[in-house]
Amino acid sequence: MPHINIKCYPKGLSEQELQAFANDLTAFASERLNTPAEYITIAYTEIPAEQWKETVYDSEIKPNQDTLLRKAQYKM
Repeated sequence: MPHINIKCYPKGLSEQELQAFANDLTAFASERLNTPAEYITIAYTEIPAEQWKETVYDSEIKPNQDTLLRKAQYKM
């Protein structure tokens, strides 16, 4: 049962754009992970740029380098 957790700077996407993104991501994950779409959940949280380092980078990215599927190409 995959759970995908997206955190990003605010993007200003409409509900329709967010739904299209979720649909595309669900289809991709379902295919690549060989999992039925109904088992996939997606969280989407927008984090203001001024809070990114403390909220995401320092607590989730930096200490978890060994488990990141794709590592950050930037440092803070």
